[in-house]
Amino acid sequence: MNAAAPCRSQPTSTAVICTRDRTQLLARALLSLQAQRRKPLEILVVDNAPSTEQTHQTVIREFPALRYVREPVPGLNFARNRALREAKGDIVAFLDDDAVADPDWIAATEEAFAASPRLGACMGKVDALTLASAGAQLFEANGGFARGTRRIHLPPRAGPDPAGMPRPLIAWCIGVGSGVSMALHKDLVVQLGGFDTALDMGAALPGGGDHDMLWRLLESGAEVIYEPRVHARHEHRPERAAAELQILEHNRALTATLTKLVVTSGWRWKGSILAFLLWRLAKPFKRLLWGLAGRDPLPVPLLCRLVGSTWRGLFAYPAARRLAAERTAQYGG
Repeated sequence: MNAAAPCRSQPTSTAVICTRDRTQLLARALLSLQAQRRKPLEILVVDNAPSTEQTHQTVIREFPALRYVREPVPGLNFARNRALREAKGDIVAFLDDDAVADPDWIAATEEAFAASPRLGACMGKVDALTLASAGAQLFEANGGFARGTRRIHLPPRAGPDPAGMPRPLIAWCIGVGSGVSMALHKDLVVQLGGFDTALDMGAALPGGGDHDMLWRLLESGAEVIYEPRVHARHEHRPERAAAELQILEHNRALTATLTKLVVTSGWRWKGSILAFLLWRLAKPFKRLLWGLAGRDPLPVPLLCRLVGSTWRGLFAYPAARRLAAERTAQYGG
């Protein structure tokens, strides 16, 4: 599949927050979008299977100029796909509801798409909002969401990995950013069929939709960048136990996503993806050895759990896919 037609020279953007029952966090994120120096074409709130009317009432009362839609099927990627159907802009810029966008977040995003005609996705730099809690400190020690201060352009245009080691494209894709701050070329993503609703399914499979989308964009011939000027800050989970669970579940979701891509990607890429999956399955054992030597930021008991959660991801995708199909049938999504 070839990449879709590029965004026009002055693209428009729809800023989107997908949310569920986190009204206070949502209000803070929306205020940051309203404070953008360059205004988006629109700001859209997608309320995903809410348990109350509180989010709807908050948007009506405090943010009457914004658009609100309700997506009844539970699951983040159902909400993201609803946003793709609703958005009026050329770019759909997703911000998590527990994040805060810097004032030039929209401007830097639109400039990135205008400068790179075949750009499919622009991933932003995401720092911690605060490091005052034990959970935030642990999450950042494990790598956090930020990927440095230099732009990364995929596929790589010239030169080897800065570390001097060959690096497959799938490794670059996994390391280029997160869905906390993710702007997409709407037409191209729609052409690819939208987000995989089996990913980002909460407890069933808590992640993977962002990296799966980035890979499919790259495979289609589009380009992906990590742009540090597109800057946001994320409120990490403050409780240490919650941060530990997030680290474990992120690794389970990554294994599940790579397992899916080994099957679904073209033959040109299967070997490198399989090799990278095998490396990701081995990496927790290496980290455990380093932890025993006092050279890993995570404690040894958590590293032992990391081994198990990573390997459990091998079997997670088929069950999540069945659950997504059941939810689609139940809600008519």
